[in-house]
Amino acid sequence: MHAAIKEIPPDPYDIEAGLAKRLLPAYNIELKPKQQKAYDRAMKLSSEKGPCCCQCWRWHVYGGLGKLLIRDHGFNGAELAKVWDLSGGCGGEDHVH
Repeated sequence: MHAAIKEIPPDPYDIEAGLAKRLLPAYNIELKPKQQKAYDRAMKLSSEKGPCCCQCWRWHVYGGLGKLLIRDHGFNGAELAKVWDLSGGCGGEDHVH
């Protein structure tokens, strides 16, 4: 379904360094109010209440991905939450910080 969107990593456990370098600065994108509302909704809907379970490098990479998906691909909050939930790259519920 999202295979055509080049920004979505095919393997959430092995994000290519070049892609991570492109997504990381996108975390600082300032969204328009309606877009920010979609991002905030994704935060509430996602199983980890954000792009990752803790605010590590992956949080910022997937947060940047989220902002790009909303801004450039018109994703809404529910769609973004689904992408984040499919990519439990930190190990899921049993992950130890």
